[in-house]
Amino acid sequence: MLSLQLSLADFPRVLFVPRSVQLLTPLLTPQMLAHPAWRCWCLICKAFLLAFQHDISLEDLKLLDDTIVEHSIAFDRVSQYAGLKRPKHHFLTHLATDIWNYGPCRGYWCFGFEGFNKVLKRGAKGTNFINEVEGVMKYWSILSAREMVTRRRSVSRV
Repeated sequence: MLSLQLSLADFPRVLFVPRSVQLLTPLLTPQMLAHPAWRCWCLICKAFLLAFQHDISLEDLKLLDDTIVEHSIAFDRVSQYAGLKRPKHHFLTHLATDIWNYGPCRGYWCFGFEGFNKVLKRGAKGTNFINEVEGVMKYWSILSAREMVTRRRSVSRV
């Protein structure tokens, strides 16, 4: 039996999603693999992999668009998902066109910026939410200075 100890908290979604089909397939029963929700998940993972390539061809965009349409159909077939369609599902239908117009998603995605919010939030918590702006600026300044000193020390040792 395959033994994996993965925590989604330790394993960012951006790394888990593309590998999830490969990781989970051996663990699922034939009944689970035949469930429409699994097909829906596999299609959204496929769309994710297509959308976040470094370079994307016209054929890939066509495949991405077709995959998103298939995902929408599969989503509608999952009875447990009834009433759960949101505007983000519609926005997904524009993804291929957006990539055509603006280039690969890697050029304008927000993962890095969202990750940086965690750092800023840590600084805000340290102020006990009193004069947060000044507290966050001081926190970030100290953190940056510490990083610069650490880098200087490691360079001077070489």
